[in-house]
Amino acid sequence: AHGGTVSEYVRSTRLVRARQLLEREGITVAEAAHLAGYSSPANFATAFKRAFGISPREARRSARA
Repeated sequence: AHGGTVSEYVRSTRLVRARQLLEREGITVAEAAHLAGYSSPANFATAFKRAFGISPREARRSARA
């Protein structure tokens, strides 16, 4: 119905939630990776940058700005 698979939807939803937590709560990148279901913060960072065009660290900085 939305042009993607269920797993793509779940991944996208988790990445959006992780971004919100990075920006609003300032959680660590490792915590965001874990909450998004990634065992590796590096893999999370790659997926995050692909999805949003910025790194998780850049998103986290906006929480402190």
